[in-house]
Amino acid sequence: MRALLALIFLAACGSDDPAGPVDAHALAACDSAWKKNGYTECETACVDSAIALHAQGNACEATTSQGAVNCSKTFVFAGITGCCISHDPQILFGECN
Repeated sequence: MRALLALIFLAACGSDDPAGPVDAHALAACDSAWKKNGYTECETACVDSAIALHAQGNACEATTSQGAVNCSKTFVFAGITGCCISHDPQILFGECN
């Protein structure tokens, strides 16, 4: 009986870890703050505007899917340091080089 309850508990709780690595550049819907400013699609690392807009890390030269950019302030997403760059109507994640 205890083993059955333990299995049910483990199955119900699941895991907090994602199934695999997170793609920082996969497109997703932007949060409401980005949408209020006209941006509709965000790369995963930039979906949360609060994290992106309150970045405090060091500046760096970075690369987005559209080319080279300069990040004035950075943050870390899934172990990758970078910043969010507007590329109307998208917000792209620039990975520090």
